[in-house]
Amino acid sequence: MLRDRVAQILPLWDASTPGYNFVLGMYAFGLEETGAYSRAEDTGRQALELNPRDPWAVHAVAHVMEMQGRLREGVNWLVERQKDWAPNNGFAFHNWWHLALYHLDIGNISEVLSLYDSQIRPADSRVPLEMIDASALLWRLYLRDVDVGHRWSALSAAWESCAEDAYYAFNDVHAVMAFVGAQQLDRALKTLAVMERRAADTDTNAVMTREVGLPVARALVDFGVGRYEACVERLLSVRTVTNRFGGSNAQRDLIHLTLVEAALRAGKIKLARALAAERTQLKPTSPFNWHLTARVHESMGEHERAARARESAEARRRVVL
Repeated sequence: MLRDRVAQILPLWDASTPGYNFVLGMYAFGLEETGAYSRAEDTGRQALELNPRDPWAVHAVAHVMEMQGRLREGVNWLVERQKDWAPNNGFAFHNWWHLALYHLDIGNISEVLSLYDSQIRPADSRVPLEMIDASALLWRLYLRDVDVGHRWSALSAAWESCAEDAYYAFNDVHAVMAFVGAQQLDRALKTLAVMERRAADTDTNAVMTREVGLPVARALVDFGVGRYEACVERLLSVRTVTNRFGGSNAQRDLIHLTLVEAALRAGKIKLARALAAERTQLKPTSPFNWHLTARVHESMGEHERAARARESAEARRRVVL
């Protein structure tokens, strides 16, 4: 629908119609989310030829570069056009978030934290879209065991109302991330309880909560308390249908990242190898994907050495007996 609803009305528009660039920008994003990357980039660039200050078109092309692993090009794309999309723009925080994702994949953690503090969350905003990006970025750092200091507790306080009144599955999951990251398990469990009540309804959000929101939120809690096998099982059950609860492919990649990390920590090495291979085949230019692959191979070596040691010990035990 993101792609085709816009396509249905495109013949009614042309470059002489005011606002045409915004329609193209919307279409570019729909194309990107359905994997038509070349067409999406062309359409986004066409929109920007008509209006260089269209932040959604800038965003659509940034998504293409993210999904294709064109990291340095993506950094340059956003930085060189910064004057077009950043000043006096309520959507700027999200494009800054995309810039942070490029730097995170490259491994430039100091720049990621700097962007978080100066652009993504420079103030105590209670705007859900801004809080979502903050949770998503800190959780990616959490998976990498990066110490983010006070940032989790400050963000958790902003999400606190969700512990009492969860209202939208995608947002609720990001609230749980903040509570788990801040080690405030009581708030996370309260949010789960509210989500369970919401899931008993019959509206669209109830369906999204039942099918995706609750399994993912419970998996995040499992991860936070070290129940890595349970986390793996929950995420495996929903990983192919997470699009049903909203967000973009880039945003939902956080679920896959959590699954790979949980598999590694649970000692499920063959699964971790398969998941890392998936990522690396899709985006072979990603330094972080290769870092994951290296960790998997290192873990496989440790697993095999431990297995040989157990076999040797068992052989000695049989000789003694």
